[in-house]
Parts: sequence; C-alpha cells; structure tokens
Amino acid sequence: MLKLVISDIHIGAGTPAGEFNPYEDFHYDSVMADFLNHFSTGEYQEREVELVINGDFLDPLKVPINGAFPDRITNQIALLKTGACLNGHPVVVGALRRFVSRPKKSITYIMGNHDLDIAYPSVQQLFRSVIGAPNFQERIRFRIFEPNYDLPGGVRICHGQQFEALNQVDLQHLFLTRGHAEPILNLPWGSIFLVRVLLPAKAERPYINLVYPFGRYLALALLTDTSFAVPATARAFYHFFKTRFVEARKRAVSFRQTLEILREEAVVTPDLEVSAIDMFDKDPTLTAVIMGHSHGAKIRRYKKRGAIYINTGTWTKLISLDLPDLGVHTRFTYACVDYSEGTDVRPTVGLFRWFGEQHPYMELRY
Repeated sequence: MLKLVISDIHIGAGTPAGEFNPYEDFHYDSVMADFLNHFSTGEYQEREVELVINGDFLDPLKVPINGAFPDRITNQIALLKTGACLNGHPVVVGALRRFVSRPKKSITYIMGNHDLDIAYPSVQQLFRSVIGAPNFQERIRFRIFEPNYDLPGGVRICHGQQFEALNQVDLQHLFLTRGHAEPILNLPWGSIFLVRVLLPAKAERPYINLVYPFGRYLALALLTDTSFAVPATARAFYHFFKTRFVEARKRAVSFRQTLEILREEAVVTPDLEVSAIDMFDKDPTLTAVIMGHSHGAKIRRYKKRGAIYINTGTWTKLISLDLPDLGVHTRFTYACVDYSEGTDVRPTVGLFRWFGEQHPYMELRY
C-alpha cells in the first residue's frame, strides 16, 4: 500500500490558448498528468495506491462569476465555480480519471481553506461524476468535517489552516443561514481578504499572492511601487475594520480571534512546524505529521521523539524574498507513505520532488 500526498495545487478556471488569465496560478497540467500516470502504471499498476489531496487542490475563490468574485458562496455558485475549474483543466481531469479507473487506485480529498466549496454534497457529486464517471465514483472519498486524516502506523495528515487564525475554518458552523435566503459558506477572514483585496490587486500585479513573506513584499512595494501599494494597503485596512466591526456578528467572529489575527500578521509569522511539534507532544503514538497550506516544502526529523514532520509545499510558482531561498521557484513536491512491509509495521515516510519520467524523483533531505 502506498499513499501519495499532494497539496496546494490551486487549480482555477484555466487559461485559454492565446489569452492570459491573471487569476490562474497552476500551469503544469502535463506535469501532473505525468505524475499520476507514473504511479498507476508499470511497477505501480497492481499496487494499492491512494492519492491523498491534502487541501486546496481546486481554487474556486479565484474563479469570477459575471466578472466579480463573490464572497457569499451559495450551492449554485459553488457548482459553477467548481465546474469552471474542472472544465478549465481537461488534461488534469483526464489524468485523474485514468488514475482512479486503474486497479487498486483511489482518491481521498481533504478540504482546505481555498476549496470550501466541496463541503456542499452537490459539489462532491459533481467531482465524483466528472473524475470517477461512470464506474469508479466509489473510489473517491471526501473528508470535510474531520480535522485530521489518521493512517496506520501513527501518520497524521491535515491541511494546516486550522492552526492559523486568519484562515481557520469554523467546522461547527461551516454554513451561515441567519439572514440569508439560502445557506452560504462561512468563509474565513483570509478568504474574504483574498476575494476583496488581493484578487482586485492581482489583476494589476498577477504575482501578488505568490510572494512570501508577504509583509516584506508590502514594505518594499511601498517604496518601489508606491502608486499601487499605497491604495492597496488602504483597501486592506478598510477591509479589516469593516469585517471586524460591521460584519463580525454575521460571521460569528470573536474579538479574541481578531486580536489573534493581528498578532499573527503584525508580530509573528505562523509556523506550522510548531503546531506539528505540539501534536507530537500531546500524542506520543504519532510518528509523522504531514501538512500543506504554507506552500513551503519542508522535512524535519526529531530524534528524541522518533518522529518526522513534512510540509508538501505547492505546485504553483513561489517568489521568495527570504535570503536563504531568494528567487523564483517551481517545485513539484509530494510526500510518500510506503507500507511495503505491511500496515502493522511503521511505514517509510519521505518528501520527494517530481522531475518527470526521465528522472522520476529525488528525495529532499532537509
């Protein structure tokens, strides 16, 4: 049994030939198809392989409806946006269909903070009917309300947004009904910020959501791109205070959460590795924690705990302003959980980078 874990692919509505879509961040459809084909044919043809999509595979937030980006996501809007993502990437859809149709292959989709739309059962059925149609829909599973996906041998998979106040999803109140004609998604603050502030800015600066650390970029932009950065910053502050003091009651946002968001964004850069260490301390049976969300691929081994932390990174472009990793990068990283010796034996867990059939993978040590 083999578990492949990918996250943060951020598939949008696609880019038509000869056009430029500033809201589309995934441009590597053939690479994904090559990856899925490799792990479902040849030596893997008869092996049991589960593709674990650890959140933000689709990115409906970046799909406009009638030229606008709604933050009141109804069932119908979620269907339209998800359908646009699937229609915009036929190569990936075809590769997923071939993967799931092959012997002993399955898909588990864990909800992230960019693809909350899959919380609607009708959207899950749309995904199943497109990817698993007509005979393999039962091989596609969704995990919506469970914060963790625990595997044999003490391996835990979670997207990671629950450890960040800005993007934390209220799983107890995933849908808002009060004051609405029909239920809408209870989007976290980070998603509303993306829709109202970053996406309008992305039309002018398509790279704006790909730069990290974002605070460092903003400080530099205020000096070097003043005519753009000053109005964008003003919109960000306006958005923050409006959502806190005008809309907080509607979205059940506490004042404590507001302070936590301010602390994270102004003082501390959230580090998911800290949250992973906390998991190991609370549950000594855990041997590995695999996350995504932060887009930075990472592997850490803790000899004292006998445990390993992996972040699977992203398959989109990254623009780093950190000196140790300065530059523009695209790394197709994934985690592999290998139960070749059986589920009663601790599995082999590693972080890998996909290079294609010429050089299938290279393990990243640190």
